[in-house]
Amino acid sequence: MLNDNAEYARLIQGCESELLHLSGAIQPFGALVRIDPATKTISHASKNLAEFMKMSPADVLGRTVESLEWLPADSLEKLAAAEGSMLALINVAYDGSTRIDANLIRTGDGIVVEFEKALAAIDALAMFAYQHPLMLIPDTPQDLKNYHGKLLTAIQAISGFGRCMIYRFMEDWDGEVIAEVAQPSDGTYLGLRFPASDIPAIARTLYLKNASRMIPDVNAEPVQILGLQSEPPDLTFSDLRSVSPVHLEYLGNMGVAASFSVPIKVGGQLWGLLACHNGKAATLSPEQRAACVAITSAYSVGISSYTSTRRLQMLDSIDYKTDELVQLLSKYSDPLDGVERYSERLMQSLDANGFAFIVGNQVAIAGEGLDMEALGLLDDWFSNQCNQYLFSTHHISEEFADSNLIFAGTAGFTAIKVRSTRLGWLRLYWFRSAEEQEITWAGNPNKPITEMAGAPALSPRRSFERWVEVKHGFCRSWTNENRLVASKLRSALLRWLS
Repeated sequence: MLNDNAEYARLIQGCESELLHLSGAIQPFGALVRIDPATKTISHASKNLAEFMKMSPADVLGRTVESLEWLPADSLEKLAAAEGSMLALINVAYDGSTRIDANLIRTGDGIVVEFEKALAAIDALAMFAYQHPLMLIPDTPQDLKNYHGKLLTAIQAISGFGRCMIYRFMEDWDGEVIAEVAQPSDGTYLGLRFPASDIPAIARTLYLKNASRMIPDVNAEPVQILGLQSEPPDLTFSDLRSVSPVHLEYLGNMGVAASFSVPIKVGGQLWGLLACHNGKAATLSPEQRAACVAITSAYSVGISSYTSTRRLQMLDSIDYKTDELVQLLSKYSDPLDGVERYSERLMQSLDANGFAFIVGNQVAIAGEGLDMEALGLLDDWFSNQCNQYLFSTHHISEEFADSNLIFAGTAGFTAIKVRSTRLGWLRLYWFRSAEEQEITWAGNPNKPITEMAGAPALSPRRSFERWVEVKHGFCRSWTNENRLVASKLRSALLRWLS
């Protein structure tokens, strides 16, 4: 195991930069060809094409689309020009027992055509029965908990997968399982945290661009894509795109034979994932996947509405609190007098246990803050070195690594600075004391480092049993609401002092 932080960070970055969309291979539950839009010829074909279309790659590579019986002449024109656009073609081939459907996909540099065998369809009435409960927007935290359950119950019924979870991303892209349905004998991931590197940035970007992601068999061998040129086709929007070997090992270590996931988007951003695992290989039909996507989309609308309503309520509350505070402070011609009078209220506004206000050489302190030496060091840094008007940290040692003893007892702070034409710079600080924190991870979040061909490489952790990390020297994290209160106070002070 390497302990060098820089080396570990470099290996993490290597995982982050893996070109998943240029893998040059697909999963074997379908076949693929790529069409060059300039010449309208087949430039690439998967090695398993004959299993689906009774034509080998050699039969199609270099041929024009006009010579392909399965592709209607106007199909390319019907496919929208926007990258990621799709066009479904039903029953492009039939061998007397199995129907083959196709999906045309517009990529950044061509058109990808995927072929799949038609499997089980979803009854429209059953689909409505699953989707309808999710149209009732949650109103309370208990409603929200029940809402999570409605989604998972519907998805498990449609997919047949043994474990279905809602995986919620945090601010730092760590994830936590906030809801789950599974057999008791399978154990639980509910409430466990997963490090951000489990789903690296490039994978999160692909989730934003794709409706779903299916891996029917983690043990299946990837199928090579053959081409007239060596460059692999862009598989960004491909359902068949092969899987990173690291991710396959990761799933295998979890005891997962098949997985299916759907992004949950709120405000156009990746809020979380619907994640489904199965102990045996399992393939979902395009209809089943589409049904899961539609139901998850209904859920996303409900989550968006719930989040927006709660945010508006929070903003109203914050506006009321900050307006009231500033009205009280504005009664005093000298800001220091007002702050000293209402320092307890100011401290409580960010749920802090210490507060300090500095203007010139004057200081007002309340609660359990820093001593004058430490406050002077912090104020010098914030005034002269920090280029942010609002700054917060829950681990002060990150900024003052050589001054741990000076800040002993105080683990984090939030600060704002405001310039007054009459008084110069005013600085307000909120402090929180250190609190021992326990984070329950799904296995040790520090990935093991192994030697591959003489070079160090990250390997997925082998255990996902509960692993408790105890952190010292941290305060409770400052929430978005805390930072918003500080920001609004700063804006109000600017108006007052201008």
